[in-house]
Amino acid sequence: MGTSKSYAAKVKGQPQWGQLSGSVTRNCDGGVATTAALGNILSKYVSVIGGSGRAGRGRSAIAGRAGIRTARNLGAFLGSFARSGGNLAGALQEVGLGDLSGLTLNDVINRLLEHCTGPSSTLDDVAAKAASEQLLEELAGESATIEEWQQHLLGILNESSIEEIIERYFGYYIFEHLSVMFYEKLIVEKGKADCQNLFRQIKDYVFERVTNMNKTNPLNQIDWNSSDANRLIMNIQEDVLKIFEGYEG
Repeated sequence: MGTSKSYAAKVKGQPQWGQLSGSVTRNCDGGVATTAALGNILSKYVSVIGGSGRAGRGRSAIAGRAGIRTARNLGAFLGSFARSGGNLAGALQEVGLGDLSGLTLNDVINRLLEHCTGPSSTLDDVAAKAASEQLLEELAGESATIEEWQQHLLGILNESSIEEIIERYFGYYIFEHLSVMFYEKLIVEKGKADCQNLFRQIKDYVFERVTNMNKTNPLNQIDWNSSDANRLIMNIQEDVLKIFEGYEG
């Protein structure tokens, strides 16, 4: 509870908070939000967290820091898996998870989730962990065993770059931040059905924009222990935030 109040105080202290809150609340009416309305919600969110440059580089007290840390850990795992040619056990050991033989697929994914996110001491951490969980569920697909996941993940990386996957992570991260800010409040004020309807549209809008981003920060060959890794992850977060910034429609 103390963390929630502290986080709310930081957010509500931003000059643009009232505009964001009003825009979200007005559009939680059970209807179909216009593209302009969704664009304005996301644009106001970026303003509240300090702008793409500040939040994207981890200089915001509200959002960005946990996203950078977690995305880098996810990228290191994916990079290790790609370099190994699809050796899941070897990739997990390389990132420090040791021997996971005998564990179920859910156990392995949960261990990886905890490794990538660490403890959730702030609601920025909570959003980063929820985003990581969503991404790992997406990467697991319908896999039921570790062997199936290894083949499924290899197929994903044959079709998508690590950069594309990290961009999707930041899409989930933005969505989870908005959920932290408003979801429970809107359920009380507007009802569960209207709240779910709006957030489904927000999520679709976020990923439509993220999917069409230009790819300018290649991650496939980098050293994840280098400063380049941090710089490129911050570049990606800033680029993702920038596509929602200053929307006028």
